[in-house]
Amino acid sequence: MAPAALDSAVEALRQRAGDSLVAIDIWESASALSLAGFGMTPATGPMLHRVTEDLRLAARLAGSILDDYHVFTVTGGVVVVVTRPHLSSALLLTADAQLGWVLSDVIPAVRAALDDASA
Repeated sequence: MAPAALDSAVEALRQRAGDSLVAIDIWESASALSLAGFGMTPATGPMLHRVTEDLRLAARLAGSILDDYHVFTVTGGVVVVVTRPHLSSALLLTADAQLGWVLSDVIPAVRAALDDASA
């Protein structure tokens, strides 16, 4: 993964989400090493990676499978975590981000940006 490809992914997602995007982190899916982003601390990617792994385990124990994304609300915003084979990402969006827009537009854009950056 070239740094330019990661920077392009961040910029594409900034343009797509516009003013709703507060912060983003992109990390390597296997190691949780943060590779690119803005507005988040270096611990954010590894923390959300761990949360995602815990959610996957809980779903597996319940006889289900977690999809490649999850969305949750936090004080003042909405967090979207998308996991792909090589790269994962978390976006912090403003609290007024519409769930329909997140599901139909933002998540597919994150998938495409991560897949393009890892190619």
